[in-house]
Amino acid sequence: MSVIISLCKFIWNIYKLKLFYKMNHSRMYNCSDAFFMGWVSQIINQIKEEEAKFAAFSVYFTPEKIRELDVLFDEANNIPSDKVYVDIQAQETDNVNTSVEKCAKFFQACKFDIENVFPNQKHIWNQFGFNDYDEAKKSGRNMFLFFSDFLLIANLHKAALTESTWTEENFVKIAEHKDTLKMYLDQQTKSRVDRSKATDLRVMTLNNLYEKLGRYMKAAKIIFEENEEMLKWFKFPVSNKVKNEGTPEFETQESQS
Repeated sequence: MSVIISLCKFIWNIYKLKLFYKMNHSRMYNCSDAFFMGWVSQIINQIKEEEAKFAAFSVYFTPEKIRELDVLFDEANNIPSDKVYVDIQAQETDNVNTSVEKCAKFFQACKFDIENVFPNQKHIWNQFGFNDYDEAKKSGRNMFLFFSDFLLIANLHKAALTESTWTEENFVKIAEHKDTLKMYLDQQTKSRVDRSKATDLRVMTLNNLYEKLGRYMKAAKIIFEENEEMLKWFKFPVSNKVKNEGTPEFETQESQS
């Protein structure tokens, strides 16, 4: 029953992970998150410098609107970058792989006693998973289910094993290896969910910034229509590339929402 419950929890975690990935919003901006945030920092400062011109152009451009930009930018900056979560996932994966290796070595050591207690009884060896071991090594999930069965069968043959060679410590170690692997698997799943949630939140925040800045971009085309040098900065970047003169590539469409 405990194995079934653990499997159901794992399936539920995977479902939540897929759900979070589906929730991810499409980026309105056409560059990386990091590049867009760097550009946003510059353009907010530019807007502050030209605040009086925007305020004179429309009553929409109030100091409160600029504060909204600052708040959203701070929120986006306080969300750890995707690289942080990639590193966390890598560590969790290493933990799972290390645990799988320890489980494999422990089982190989147990095989010696099992073969001695049940000599030439391959049908019992297979109950202990001798014929499933190669498949179990392929993934953490497979090894967890393998050790769950291993513990079940070991307890089923407890009398014969303890009479010949095993002590209670052997059974405890099987459970410990299984539980440790389960812990790392749960942490791995959590790191994937956390990464997806952070990405979703970051994109939503930056999309919100994109929409609010779009009004400034649209107004700037009128305010600075006679000032090409200023006007070129009031366009959204279209890529992470930088031109030879040291400025990023910008959108060239006629209108922004």
